[in-house]
Amino acid sequence: MASELSHLTSSLASALSNLPAPKKIPDGERMQLLGIINKLQEALEPPQLPLQRFCFSHYGIAVIRIAQGMGIFEAFIESQGQEIPLEELSSKILHEEPANDVAERIMRFLSTQNIFKQTTSGSYKPLPLAMVLGNGSPPGDMIKHLWEFPVILMVTAKLFDYFERNDYKSPDDSNHAPFQLAYNTDSHYFEWLSQNSDKQQVFNSVMTQSQQYRGEDWFEIYPVEERLRASPDQVLLVDIGGGVGHDITAFQKRFPSLPGRLILQDLPQVINTIKEPLPEGIAAIGHNMFDKQPIDGALAYYMRTVLHDFPDKQALDALARIRDAMTEDSVLLIHEHTMPDGPDVPSIAATLDIHMMEMFASLERTENEWVALLTTAGLRVVNVWNEDSFGQSTALFEARLNRV
Repeated sequence: MASELSHLTSSLASALSNLPAPKKIPDGERMQLLGIINKLQEALEPPQLPLQRFCFSHYGIAVIRIAQGMGIFEAFIESQGQEIPLEELSSKILHEEPANDVAERIMRFLSTQNIFKQTTSGSYKPLPLAMVLGNGSPPGDMIKHLWEFPVILMVTAKLFDYFERNDYKSPDDSNHAPFQLAYNTDSHYFEWLSQNSDKQQVFNSVMTQSQQYRGEDWFEIYPVEERLRASPDQVLLVDIGGGVGHDITAFQKRFPSLPGRLILQDLPQVINTIKEPLPEGIAAIGHNMFDKQPIDGALAYYMRTVLHDFPDKQALDALARIRDAMTEDSVLLIHEHTMPDGPDVPSIAATLDIHMMEMFASLERTENEWVALLTTAGLRVVNVWNEDSFGQSTALFEARLNRV
């Protein structure tokens, strides 16, 4: 047994030393390899190790946020990733004498999380993750999103209380989710967000910048030029819940010659945060998708990761407003996360499902559940395109009016 384990250790060490540069590994092979590594870790770990991670996992995000506040990541970014001695780092981030002690404790912790590497000389070298946690980066802003308006952390802390009070039944109304219990409010999360402008700005920033971590754009999957042919005076596309315009702007850039008008819709408090004028040909409208859809007869209505924020009751209300505005020629394109069927559910999918539940009383739906939802809404799914990006399954659903 000892010789077998020794051989396995040697083989793994050799494989690691010969691993190609991470950027050169195709995503499919990367995820397959990570899956094998996870299974190996699961087989080797005694129960107390994962138990320790469960109990203390919240410290990771807390300490990263402290490091952001101290300017630690900015110091390494400014040094272009060079190794920095602790004493020099302390002088860069804070000018008070006690900073050295705090910095040492923070850096020691972050080194155990594979964010930095401590050298024998008492210096620290940033690992790849450290270089993307600075201010203004998508991962850095995500940490701020989680911590500066500690919405998610506080809601999660109330999850047990919520289920104790509700006989462990899944919430099914986005106005009565664990979020409302945690904040003692009757407001929906998005309404609450609109009353906190700084939180709204951070949320918008995260939603915009995190687009680079998703899979393919919908218009690279869907046969746009074949199926979306509008007249110049017709509305070609309505992007419902499109934030500050990242999707519809990219669509116009990809297809600059397609005739027809482009409409961006989101809540007024989101539209009002758009600082730079949108490209010519794109009009922005503040609109609540639960109100009557103001654009009738558009060739295409599009929603990306919007409806997963709502349980069936509210999702069907929103879909009814779109259905009422559609004509026989209209198409509804829904681009959403999908929960895989079967035993091999990725951790991120299961985690996002809990997140949807606590914030919105919603869920991450399977492909069959999405089809059932659209069918119940009086729509007919005519095509589904599936993709996978870093373990997160998504699908583009094409639906039309279901005339009996």
